[in-house]
Amino acid sequence: MCSLRDVNEKLSEKGVRVYGVSFDTVASQKAFVEKQMLPFDLLADVKGSIIKAFGVPHLGKFASRQAYLFKAGKLVWKQEKVSAGSQGEDLLRALETLE
Repeated sequence: MCSLRDVNEKLSEKGVRVYGVSFDTVASQKAFVEKQMLPFDLLADVKGSIIKAFGVPHLGKFASRQAYLFKAGKLVWKQEKVSAGSQGEDLLRALETLE
C-alpha cells in the first residue's frame, strides 16, 4: 500500500481512486492507515465476500495481493502477481498503455 501512497498524487491526477481490500477488521485497517499515512480507503472484508467475488486466492485470512483497474465500470487491467514495492509504478505504467 505504501508504493501506492507514494504515487497517489499522480494517480489522482489521472482520475484513479485507490481502494485496498483485506480480511482485516475496521480497527486494524484504521490503525494501518494512520501508521502508514495512507490517503485512500481500506475496505474491511472480514467475511471475504469481495475477495471471493474477485476470485482472489487466499490461505485462511491472508489473501494474495492483486490489482485491478476499472474504467467506466469495466475491468481494463488486472495484475495477479503484485510486488508490494513496485505496485504503484506498475499501475502508472499500465495507465500509460491504456491512454
